[in-house]
Amino acid sequence: MPFTALDHVGYAVSDVDRSVAWYANFLQVDPVPVVDYGPDYLGDIVGYPGCRIRVALLPLPSGLLELIEYVDPPLASGNDLETYQVGNAHLCLVTSDLAAEYERLEDVAQFRSPEPVRIEFGAYAGALCCYLRDPDGITIELVEF
Repeated sequence: MPFTALDHVGYAVSDVDRSVAWYANFLQVDPVPVVDYGPDYLGDIVGYPGCRIRVALLPLPSGLLELIEYVDPPLASGNDLETYQVGNAHLCLVTSDLAAEYERLEDVAQFRSPEPVRIEFGAYAGALCCYLRDPDGITIELVEF
């Protein structure tokens, strides 16, 4: 494999300030500053000349979580974030106590199942797992081995 590490996972969000507050609570880390970029070289990278974004980088157990609010071009509305849509992605984090995470996050996260689900077969057999959604509907998976 030619790659040596994971650097970051990035999500486009509708309100980076709201997302920083939500993810800081979710990850139990301190909120981070939001930085404005563009227009500059960024448009060449992402393919939107004149692009302007607001970005925050939060720590993950390995790498960073990049939250991006597009100012120009403006955010598209009506995106279908259902997990089965082609191109949809999710972040999976390992926890040592999934039941405690359900209790801690019950008022701020939209869980897709009323309780953790035991995985019955495959590479994760025996683990507990769940999907939840952030305020923009982005999917996050939690797993307890």
